[in-house]
Amino acid sequence: MSKKSSFRAGLLIWLCVLACGLGAHAQNPNLVAYAHVLGDGTLDLANSKNVVAFQGGSNGIYCFQLTFRPRNVVATLADDPTAPNQGVGYIKAENAPVLPAFCPNVPNADSDVVTGDQTSINGGMSDGGYAFYVSWTR
Repeated sequence: MSKKSSFRAGLLIWLCVLACGLGAHAQNPNLVAYAHVLGDGTLDLANSKNVVAFQGGSNGIYCFQLTFRPRNVVATLADDPTAPNQGVGYIKAENAPVLPAFCPNVPNADSDVVTGDQTSINGGMSDGGYAFYVSWTR
């Protein structure tokens, strides 16, 4: 085999490996979900995707049922001048299993987000009133 043919064969094999590898890692766009929750605790439907059911309340606990079971969740507090709380706060997000007591209206919740002020972390009470963004991937 000539050097030119050997180079072409090697290049072809490398391109096949690269294409197969990228295809295996490409994520289905339906396996991504995100939500924007306003400071009044309502879901901003225009800026949310793949959220099937939602429960929000003044207690700072928000539950989400998605079109898929997520593996990863990321949440961040948002700047919303209409939100009751704009001071120092915290946010935490977790995926299923979600305690049923947190989500009586979303019994099969895939994820929950808890917001609160800096004095109530894991204290069983959250003031809520923080706007936030959350996203999930599989």
